[in-house]
Amino acid sequence: MKLATALAIARGGRLGLLWAVARLFTPFYRLTFAAAAVESGLAARLAAGPQSLDRLAADLAPGDGGRAALAAWLDLGVGLGELAHGPDGYRLRGALLRRLADPASDPVAALVEEVAGFHHRVILETPARLRARRGWDRHEVDAPLIARSSRILEPFVLEAIDWALPRRAVALLEVGCGAGTYLRYAAGRNPGLRALGLELDPEVAAATRAAVARWGLQDRVRIDNLDVRALATDDRFDVITLHNVLYYFPVAERGPLVRALAARLVPGGRLIVTTSCRGGSPGMRVLDVWMSSTAGFGPLPTEAELVAYVRDAGLTAIAVKHVIPGEPYLALRADAPPAT
Repeated sequence: MKLATALAIARGGRLGLLWAVARLFTPFYRLTFAAAAVESGLAARLAAGPQSLDRLAADLAPGDGGRAALAAWLDLGVGLGELAHGPDGYRLRGALLRRLADPASDPVAALVEEVAGFHHRVILETPARLRARRGWDRHEVDAPLIARSSRILEPFVLEAIDWALPRRAVALLEVGCGAGTYLRYAAGRNPGLRALGLELDPEVAAATRAAVARWGLQDRVRIDNLDVRALATDDRFDVITLHNVLYYFPVAERGPLVRALAARLVPGGRLIVTTSCRGGSPGMRVLDVWMSSTAGFGPLPTEAELVAYVRDAGLTAIAVKHVIPGEPYLALRADAPPAT
Protein backbone atom coordinates (compact mmCIF):
# COMPACT_ATOMS: atom_id res chain seq x y z
CA MET A 1 0.00 0.00 0.00
CA LYS A 2 1.28 3.43 -0.90
CA LEU A 3 1.72 5.96 1.88
CA ALA A 4 -0.77 8.27 0.17
CA THR A 5 -3.39 5.50 0.17
CA ALA A 6 -2.83 4.79 3.87
CA LEU A 7 -3.05 8.48 4.70
CA ALA A 8 -6.28 8.83 2.73
CA ILE A 9 -7.85 5.93 4.64
CA ALA A 10 -6.57 7.30 7.96
CA ARG A 11 -7.94 10.78 7.25
CA GLY A 12 -11.37 9.27 6.65
CA GLY A 13 -11.26 7.63 10.07
CA ARG A 14 -11.57 4.19 8.52
CA LEU A 15 -8.16 2.68 9.24
CA GLY A 16 -8.81 1.96 12.92
CA LEU A 17 -12.29 0.63 12.18
CA LEU A 18 -11.04 -1.56 9.36
CA TRP A 19 -8.29 -2.96 11.60
CA ALA A 20 -10.78 -3.65 14.41
CA VAL A 21 -13.26 -5.54 12.25
CA ALA A 22 -10.59 -7.36 10.24
CA ARG A 23 -9.35 -8.97 13.47
CA LEU A 24 -12.78 -10.57 13.87
CA PHE A 25 -12.98 -12.00 10.36
CA THR A 26 -10.43 -14.81 10.65
CA PRO A 27 -11.90 -16.41 13.83
CA PHE A 28 -15.35 -16.21 12.20
CA TYR A 29 -14.09 -17.83 8.99
CA ARG A 30 -12.22 -20.52 10.95
CA LEU A 31 -15.24 -21.46 13.01
CA THR A 32 -17.48 -21.52 9.93
CA PHE A 33 -15.01 -23.59 7.93
CA ALA A 34 -14.61 -26.02 10.82
CA ALA A 35 -18.39 -26.40 11.05
CA ALA A 36 -18.63 -27.10 7.32
CA ALA A 37 -15.71 -29.54 7.45
CA VAL A 38 -17.43 -31.52 10.22
CA GLU A 39 -20.90 -31.39 8.64
CA SER A 40 -19.64 -32.40 5.19
CA GLY A 41 -17.65 -35.32 6.54
CA LEU A 42 -14.33 -33.86 5.41
CA ALA A 43 -12.90 -33.78 8.94
CA ALA A 44 -13.67 -37.46 9.52
CA ARG A 45 -12.23 -38.43 6.11
CA LEU A 46 -8.97 -36.58 6.67
CA ALA A 47 -8.68 -37.88 10.23
CA ALA A 48 -8.02 -41.26 8.61
CA GLY A 49 -5.16 -39.82 6.54
CA PRO A 50 -4.38 -37.51 3.61
CA GLN A 51 -6.57 -37.65 0.52
CA SER A 52 -6.09 -36.31 -2.98
CA LEU A 53 -8.35 -33.71 -4.55
CA ASP A 54 -9.63 -36.28 -7.05
CA ARG A 55 -10.59 -38.69 -4.29
CA LEU A 56 -12.33 -35.97 -2.27
CA ALA A 57 -14.12 -34.60 -5.31
CA ALA A 58 -15.53 -38.02 -6.18
CA ASP A 59 -17.67 -37.89 -3.02
CA LEU A 60 -17.88 -34.23 -2.02
CA ALA A 61 -18.25 -32.55 -5.41
CA PRO A 62 -19.46 -35.03 -8.05
CA GLY A 63 -20.40 -33.77 -11.47
CA ASP A 64 -18.96 -31.26 -13.89
CA GLY A 65 -17.47 -28.10 -12.47
CA GLY A 66 -17.41 -29.21 -8.86
CA ARG A 67 -13.73 -30.08 -8.69
CA ALA A 68 -12.48 -26.51 -9.13
CA ALA A 69 -14.95 -25.12 -6.60
CA LEU A 70 -14.00 -27.83 -4.08
CA ALA A 71 -10.31 -27.01 -4.58
CA ALA A 72 -11.03 -23.33 -3.86
CA TRP A 73 -12.93 -24.29 -0.70
CA LEU A 74 -10.19 -26.63 0.48
CA ASP A 75 -7.58 -23.95 -0.20
CA LEU A 76 -9.58 -21.62 2.04
CA GLY A 77 -9.02 -24.21 4.79
CA VAL A 78 -5.31 -24.18 3.97
CA GLY A 79 -5.23 -20.39 4.18
CA LEU A 80 -6.97 -20.52 7.55
CA GLY A 81 -4.39 -22.99 8.85
CA GLU A 82 -6.85 -25.83 9.40
CA LEU A 83 -5.69 -27.91 6.40
CA ALA A 84 -2.36 -28.54 4.72
CA HIS A 85 -1.74 -29.49 1.09
CA GLY A 86 1.20 -31.49 -0.16
CA PRO A 87 2.17 -34.22 -2.63
CA ASP A 88 -0.01 -36.73 -0.79
CA GLY A 89 -3.07 -34.48 -0.96
CA TYR A 90 -4.97 -32.60 1.73
CA ARG A 91 -4.57 -33.39 5.41
CA LEU A 92 -5.63 -31.99 8.77
CA ARG A 93 -3.28 -29.40 10.17
CA GLY A 94 -4.98 -27.14 12.71
CA ALA A 95 -5.52 -28.23 16.30
CA LEU A 96 -9.16 -27.12 16.17
CA LEU A 97 -10.17 -29.37 13.30
CA ARG A 98 -8.02 -32.25 14.54
CA ARG A 99 -9.83 -32.25 17.87
CA LEU A 100 -13.27 -31.79 16.33
CA ALA A 101 -12.63 -34.79 14.07
CA ASP A 102 -12.29 -37.04 17.15
CA PRO A 103 -15.61 -38.92 17.63
CA ALA A 104 -15.31 -38.32 21.37
CA SER A 105 -15.65 -34.58 20.65
CA ASP A 106 -18.97 -34.95 18.84
CA PRO A 107 -20.99 -32.77 21.27
CA VAL A 108 -18.49 -29.95 20.81
CA ALA A 109 -18.42 -30.49 17.04
CA ALA A 110 -22.21 -30.30 17.00
CA LEU A 111 -22.08 -27.07 19.01
CA VAL A 112 -19.65 -25.60 16.46
CA GLU A 113 -22.10 -26.53 13.68
CA GLU A 114 -24.97 -25.03 15.68
CA VAL A 115 -23.17 -21.75 16.39
CA ALA A 116 -21.79 -21.28 12.87
CA GLY A 117 -25.07 -22.20 11.23
CA PHE A 118 -28.19 -21.78 13.33
CA HIS A 119 -26.95 -19.20 15.84
CA HIS A 120 -25.60 -17.15 12.95
CA ARG A 121 -29.06 -17.21 11.34
CA VAL A 122 -30.82 -16.28 14.59
CA ILE A 123 -28.60 -13.23 15.06
CA LEU A 124 -28.79 -12.19 11.42
CA GLU A 125 -32.45 -12.88 10.61
CA THR A 126 -34.38 -12.13 13.78
CA PRO A 127 -34.76 -8.34 13.25
CA ALA A 128 -36.19 -8.82 9.74
CA ARG A 129 -38.53 -11.55 10.97
CA LEU A 130 -39.81 -9.32 13.76
CA ARG A 131 -40.39 -6.44 11.34
CA ALA A 132 -42.40 -8.81 9.18
CA ARG A 133 -44.32 -10.00 12.27
CA ARG A 134 -43.00 -13.48 11.60
CA GLY A 135 -40.93 -15.14 14.28
CA TRP A 136 -39.13 -18.43 14.22
CA ASP A 137 -40.86 -21.78 13.89
CA ARG A 138 -39.84 -24.68 16.12
CA HIS A 139 -39.48 -26.90 13.04
CA GLU A 140 -36.77 -24.68 11.55
CA VAL A 141 -34.22 -25.96 14.02
CA ASP A 142 -32.17 -29.08 13.25
CA ALA A 143 -33.44 -31.23 16.13
CA PRO A 144 -30.84 -34.03 15.79
CA LEU A 145 -28.06 -31.43 15.78
CA ILE A 146 -29.46 -29.75 18.91
CA ALA A 147 -29.73 -33.16 20.58
CA ARG A 148 -26.05 -33.81 19.82
CA SER A 149 -24.84 -30.42 21.06
CA SER A 150 -27.04 -30.60 24.18
CA ARG A 151 -24.98 -33.55 25.38
CA ILE A 152 -22.46 -30.95 26.56
CA LEU A 153 -24.88 -30.33 29.43
CA GLU A 154 -24.95 -33.98 30.50
CA PRO A 155 -22.22 -33.82 33.17
CA PHE A 156 -23.93 -30.86 34.80
CA VAL A 157 -27.35 -32.51 34.81
CA LEU A 158 -25.82 -35.68 36.23
CA GLU A 159 -24.26 -33.57 38.99
CA ALA A 160 -27.70 -32.11 39.69
CA ILE A 161 -29.20 -35.61 39.87
CA ASP A 162 -26.53 -36.63 42.39
CA TRP A 163 -27.36 -33.51 44.41
CA ALA A 164 -31.15 -33.79 44.33
CA LEU A 165 -32.29 -37.39 43.79
CA PRO A 166 -33.26 -39.19 47.02
CA ARG A 167 -31.51 -42.48 47.68
CA ARG A 168 -34.61 -44.29 48.88
CA ALA A 169 -36.78 -46.33 46.49
CA VAL A 170 -38.85 -43.88 44.45
CA ALA A 171 -41.38 -43.68 41.65
CA LEU A 172 -40.13 -41.05 39.23
CA LEU A 173 -41.82 -39.12 36.43
CA GLU A 174 -39.54 -37.45 33.89
CA VAL A 175 -41.08 -34.83 31.61
CA GLY A 176 -39.41 -34.66 28.20
CA CYS A 177 -37.09 -37.64 28.69
CA GLY A 178 -35.44 -37.41 25.24
CA ALA A 179 -32.91 -40.17 24.69
CA GLY A 180 -33.35 -41.45 28.26
CA THR A 181 -29.81 -40.57 29.34
CA TYR A 182 -30.89 -39.10 32.68
CA LEU A 183 -33.37 -41.88 33.41
CA ARG A 184 -30.62 -44.42 32.81
CA TYR A 185 -28.26 -42.59 35.15
CA ALA A 186 -30.91 -42.19 37.86
CA ALA A 187 -31.81 -45.88 37.63
CA GLY A 188 -28.16 -46.85 37.96
CA ARG A 189 -27.68 -44.55 40.92
CA ASN A 190 -30.85 -45.71 42.68
CA PRO A 191 -31.56 -49.47 42.36
CA GLY A 192 -35.00 -48.98 43.93
CA LEU A 193 -36.13 -46.46 41.32
CA ARG A 194 -38.99 -47.08 38.92
CA ALA A 195 -39.74 -44.47 36.30
CA LEU A 196 -42.14 -43.21 33.68
CA GLY A 197 -40.59 -41.07 30.96
CA LEU A 198 -42.75 -38.85 28.78
CA GLU A 199 -41.51 -37.86 25.32
CA LEU A 200 -43.50 -35.78 22.84
CA ASP A 201 -41.67 -36.85 19.66
CA PRO A 202 -42.91 -40.32 18.58
CA GLU A 203 -39.66 -41.28 16.83
CA VAL A 204 -37.57 -40.26 19.83
CA ALA A 205 -39.93 -42.10 22.18
CA ALA A 206 -39.64 -45.28 20.09
CA ALA A 207 -35.85 -45.05 19.98
CA THR A 208 -35.66 -44.45 23.74
CA ARG A 209 -37.99 -47.38 24.41
CA ALA A 210 -35.64 -49.61 22.40
CA ALA A 211 -32.64 -48.20 24.28
CA VAL A 212 -34.28 -48.95 27.62
CA ALA A 213 -34.63 -52.57 26.53
CA ARG A 214 -30.96 -52.71 25.47
CA TRP A 215 -29.99 -51.35 28.88
CA GLY A 216 -32.02 -54.10 30.57
CA LEU A 217 -34.24 -51.54 32.32
CA GLN A 218 -37.57 -52.41 30.66
CA ASP A 219 -38.96 -53.78 33.94
CA ARG A 220 -38.17 -50.53 35.78
CA VAL A 221 -38.53 -47.79 33.15
CA ARG A 222 -41.50 -47.15 30.85
CA ILE A 223 -41.47 -44.62 28.01
CA ASP A 224 -44.74 -43.07 26.81
CA ASN A 225 -45.17 -40.89 23.73
CA LEU A 226 -47.25 -38.26 25.49
CA ASP A 227 -47.50 -34.56 26.26
CA VAL A 228 -47.42 -34.11 30.03
CA ARG A 229 -50.46 -31.85 29.72
CA ALA A 230 -52.41 -34.88 28.48
CA LEU A 231 -51.28 -37.22 31.27
CA ALA A 232 -54.50 -38.81 32.51
CA THR A 233 -53.26 -41.17 35.23
CA ASP A 234 -54.02 -40.45 38.85
CA ASP A 235 -50.69 -41.94 39.90
CA ARG A 236 -48.58 -39.96 42.36
CA PHE A 237 -44.81 -39.80 42.20
CA ASP A 238 -42.02 -39.47 44.72
CA VAL A 239 -39.90 -37.47 42.27
CA ILE A 240 -40.75 -35.45 39.16
CA THR A 241 -37.94 -34.13 36.95
CA LEU A 242 -37.80 -31.54 34.17
CA HIS A 243 -34.37 -31.44 32.57
CA ASN A 244 -33.88 -28.66 29.99
CA VAL A 245 -37.56 -28.52 29.01
CA LEU A 246 -39.26 -25.77 31.03
CA TYR A 247 -38.52 -23.08 28.44
CA TYR A 248 -40.31 -25.10 25.76
CA PHE A 249 -43.58 -24.09 27.43
CA PRO A 250 -45.09 -20.62 26.92
CA VAL A 251 -44.55 -18.32 29.89
CA ALA A 252 -48.26 -18.30 30.74
CA GLU A 253 -48.24 -22.11 31.05
CA ARG A 254 -45.15 -22.51 33.23
CA GLY A 255 -46.71 -21.63 36.56
CA PRO A 256 -49.80 -23.82 35.95
CA LEU A 257 -47.53 -26.65 34.76
CA VAL A 258 -45.45 -26.55 37.93
CA ARG A 259 -48.63 -26.44 40.04
CA ALA A 260 -50.05 -29.43 38.16
CA LEU A 261 -46.82 -31.38 38.66
CA ALA A 262 -46.65 -30.46 42.33
CA ALA A 263 -50.16 -31.86 42.72
CA ARG A 264 -48.86 -35.20 41.42
CA LEU A 265 -46.20 -35.48 44.12
CA VAL A 266 -46.78 -37.69 47.15
CA PRO A 267 -46.48 -35.92 50.52
CA GLY A 268 -42.79 -35.16 50.95
CA GLY A 269 -42.15 -35.79 47.24
CA ARG A 270 -39.60 -33.76 45.30
CA LEU A 271 -39.58 -31.70 42.12
CA ILE A 272 -36.20 -31.36 40.35
CA VAL A 273 -35.67 -28.82 37.58
CA THR A 274 -32.55 -28.09 35.55
CA THR A 275 -32.69 -25.18 33.12
CA SER A 276 -30.82 -22.44 31.35
CA CYS A 277 -31.81 -19.02 32.63
CA ARG A 278 -31.68 -15.53 31.20
CA GLY A 279 -28.33 -13.78 30.80
CA GLY A 280 -24.88 -15.29 30.74
CA SER A 281 -22.70 -15.97 27.71
CA PRO A 282 -23.55 -14.93 24.15
CA GLY A 283 -24.58 -18.52 23.38
CA MET A 284 -27.06 -18.49 26.25
CA ARG A 285 -28.40 -15.15 25.08
CA VAL A 286 -28.85 -16.45 21.51
CA LEU A 287 -30.91 -19.31 22.95
CA ASP A 288 -33.00 -16.68 24.74
CA VAL A 289 -33.50 -14.76 21.48
CA TRP A 290 -34.64 -17.91 19.68
CA MET A 291 -36.95 -19.00 22.48
CA SER A 292 -38.42 -15.51 22.80
CA SER A 293 -39.22 -15.27 19.10
CA THR A 294 -40.48 -18.82 18.49
CA ALA A 295 -44.22 -19.46 18.53
CA GLY A 296 -45.27 -21.68 21.42
CA PHE A 297 -42.10 -21.14 23.43
CA GLY A 298 -41.02 -18.16 25.53
CA PRO A 299 -38.03 -16.36 27.02
CA LEU A 300 -35.67 -18.23 29.28
CA PRO A 301 -36.78 -17.92 32.91
CA THR A 302 -34.91 -15.96 35.53
CA GLU A 303 -33.87 -17.55 38.79
CA ALA A 304 -36.47 -15.45 40.62
CA GLU A 305 -39.22 -16.64 38.25
CA LEU A 306 -38.17 -20.26 38.70
CA VAL A 307 -38.29 -19.97 42.48
CA ALA A 308 -41.65 -18.18 42.29
CA TYR A 309 -43.16 -21.02 40.25
CA VAL A 310 -42.34 -23.65 42.86
CA ARG A 311 -43.22 -21.44 45.81
CA ASP A 312 -46.62 -20.60 44.29
CA ALA A 313 -47.17 -24.33 43.79
CA GLY A 314 -46.92 -24.82 47.55
CA LEU A 315 -43.52 -26.52 47.51
CA THR A 316 -41.03 -25.89 50.30
CA ALA A 317 -37.38 -26.53 51.20
CA ILE A 318 -36.43 -24.80 47.95
CA ALA A 319 -32.73 -25.05 47.10
CA VAL A 320 -30.93 -23.72 44.02
CA LYS A 321 -27.54 -24.85 42.74
CA HIS A 322 -25.50 -23.03 40.06
CA VAL A 323 -23.96 -26.03 38.31
CA ILE A 324 -22.04 -24.29 35.48
CA PRO A 325 -19.50 -21.75 36.75
CA GLY A 326 -20.12 -18.33 35.25
CA GLU A 327 -23.36 -19.33 33.52
CA PRO A 328 -26.99 -18.93 34.65
CA TYR A 329 -27.61 -22.67 34.37
CA LEU A 330 -29.45 -23.82 37.47
CA ALA A 331 -30.61 -26.91 39.24
CA LEU A 332 -33.54 -26.50 41.63
CA ARG A 333 -35.06 -28.93 44.07
CA ALA A 334 -38.22 -28.34 46.09
CA ASP A 335 -40.34 -30.61 48.25
CA ALA A 336 -44.03 -31.14 48.74
CA PRO A 337 -45.20 -30.66 52.33
CA PRO A 338 -45.13 -33.86 54.40
CA ALA A 339 -48.32 -35.68 55.34
CA THR A 340 -50.13 -34.20 58.31
